[in-house]
Amino acid sequence: MIDREMLLAVISAVIYMLLVLGVLLMLRGKIEAAIDIFRSRQRLRQKRASSEPVMTRLDRLLKTTMKKPISSTAFGVVTIALFFTVFIASAKTIAPAPAFFSGAAFAGLPYLYLRVRLERLRRAGSFEGEKLVSAFLTSYLISGGNIYETIERTIASCPHLKITPGLLSSLLLGLRRTADPALVRAETDAFAYGVGTSWAAMLAYAIRTGALKGTDMTPVIEDILSQLKEARALAEERRRINGESVRMTAFLTPGLYIGSVFVAVAVMGLPVGRFLYNQFFTAQGFALFTAGLFLFLLNRVLLEVLTNRKLDF
Repeated sequence: MIDREMLLAVISAVIYMLLVLGVLLMLRGKIEAAIDIFRSRQRLRQKRASSEPVMTRLDRLLKTTMKKPISSTAFGVVTIALFFTVFIASAKTIAPAPAFFSGAAFAGLPYLYLRVRLERLRRAGSFEGEKLVSAFLTSYLISGGNIYETIERTIASCPHLKITPGLLSSLLLGLRRTADPALVRAETDAFAYGVGTSWAAMLAYAIRTGALKGTDMTPVIEDILSQLKEARALAEERRRINGESVRMTAFLTPGLYIGSVFVAVAVMGLPVGRFLYNQFFTAQGFALFTAGLFLFLLNRVLLEVLTNRKLDF
């Protein structure tokens, strides 16, 4: 049987979430206006072309990691709603300060998830570099240096690749929409961001230069391909050395938590309803679960960044 207090707490959390979402929807116009002002001020503060507004980087992250990307504004609204929902619900059982940090931790989970997904996509895309650049070089020579035709041929000749052809398709659509050098640079930078490697940045530079100036970029592309072949040999050796330690770290924390749940319920005879209440509706249990989940996801991000290195030079 589910504890009555736990049921009331769940119902309260749902009501608070609907209330917060309703308020945010009512204030949507003002929120979007404030974000537009923030974006404008960020652009005015730019001292270099490489420094991008926070919302622009978030838009790029959402576009790269989601099949049906949402706007940074909508993502911000969801994050704020999640924060207030967890904060208000947890403030009923714990002190305001821990409740605030719990809300902030849960609000940060969607962004952490997107960062994990981005690093996975980047890593997978980086290992497609040698085949992609080889196909790009062949297409470039066949097309006589025509960048648009080169990208089309490359996409058609790489159906076996999962990540980079999609990025090239988005790049090609962007290039065909504009001839403005600033917008062309933004499109090629988006491609480089999606892969997140030096070779992708160099290839983006070659594409941008070829599209804007018509310069022969064959030596640059050949140099990228040569360095990728050397990087692949080093990456294979690194993967062999680090593979076992990565698997142990990734499965240890979830395994320990599942094991503790099994011991509490099956061995010690704690009712499932009481376990859920102790875990999520008491100050100590909720704080421990929040901290553990946040640290586990943070650890996954660090593993993706530090251990599962991309194929690069």
